[in-house]
Amino acid sequence: MNSKTIRRCLASAAATLLLAAGLQAQAQETLKVGILASYSGPTATSGVAIENAIKLFQQKHGDTPGGRKIELIKRDTTGPNPEVARRLAQELIVREKVQVLIGPDFTPNVLAVAPLVTEAKVPTIISGAATQGIVEKSPYFVRTFYSIPQSVRPMAQWAVKNNVHKVVLLVADYGPGQDAEATFTKAFTDLGGTVTGVIKVPVRNPEFSGYIQRIKDANADAVFVFLPIGDLPLQFLKAYSNAGLRDTPLKLLATGDVTDESILDAAGDSAIGAITTGFYSPTHDSAVNKQFVADYTAAFGASPRISMIHVTTWDAMQLLYAGLEAQKGAKFDPDKFMATIKGYRFESPRGPIAIDKTTGDIVQNAYVRKVERRDGVLQNVEFDTVKDIPAN
Repeated sequence: MNSKTIRRCLASAAATLLLAAGLQAQAQETLKVGILASYSGPTATSGVAIENAIKLFQQKHGDTPGGRKIELIKRDTTGPNPEVARRLAQELIVREKVQVLIGPDFTPNVLAVAPLVTEAKVPTIISGAATQGIVEKSPYFVRTFYSIPQSVRPMAQWAVKNNVHKVVLLVADYGPGQDAEATFTKAFTDLGGTVTGVIKVPVRNPEFSGYIQRIKDANADAVFVFLPIGDLPLQFLKAYSNAGLRDTPLKLLATGDVTDESILDAAGDSAIGAITTGFYSPTHDSAVNKQFVADYTAAFGASPRISMIHVTTWDAMQLLYAGLEAQKGAKFDPDKFMATIKGYRFESPRGPIAIDKTTGDIVQNAYVRKVERRDGVLQNVEFDTVKDIPAN
């Protein structure tokens, strides 16, 4: 072999090594993921749930999907605060240079960040806002939570099938409550039901005694309730029970927020008998969920209880990892990431779910549940399933 050939071989070997080193460095690049959630204020428990769900997911699946090290950067939205959410999202995108966002929680916060993530091409996995149509505000949005029609329409259908002919509505007087009112009214009346009245409750400091009397006077077979997770359902359930309505033929129908596991213990016996449509209960009978509950309890204990936000965060992480695994060894491409996770199907602790290929919204089962005391613990016990419900 002459010197010219040797030099050519050495140059080729050096180029190969450089290429391999470059590919390895690319594969091991750090990917920054921003978390927009409430870590303080009245909804701070959701921030704890989100953090724990992410920790558990990474304990089970590692922190280098597709060969990329995940760096999580948290910011506290403090609750439904669109100005704060927008400022924090801008900080994460411009200063921290995050490439994916999980959150934010609450519809106003989602709407506030939509223009920012669209302009910067930052895929955003919404894990905590339920208003219909918000996913349409950015081509870089997908949702692992649920929409209000997904929860409300199945309840209206169930009511008619179970000889509930007249219903009075009680809803929180804000955007999602108005959506719930409109969705239930249309679905119920289209099937022949009658809405005997609509009671609108302020989202801050309502006095429920007057509203309870209006429910009594409505001459209905059932009351349908939509209230956001937190203090309002607790106040309502206690007022409803204290007024003796729980011991009458009047049925209490609601969305899953009203008996969410995060408030069930505090509600106590006042929640017993409530019938709700929801998407997750720790008692859901599947192998995936039983493993999830066992792993979570072993890691973080049985209190606070596992609730919907734990699972929507877990599923956001499933989407994140699937999108990154699909780009293994390549430079992160937000559009290819979105193309992977839109249309993606997988088994969640809540059951089978899919992300709609066109809209990016979630398709999932809704479960009709009744609050019962099982082994001394209040549980949302599933007894009927409505399969594969689209978000709109």
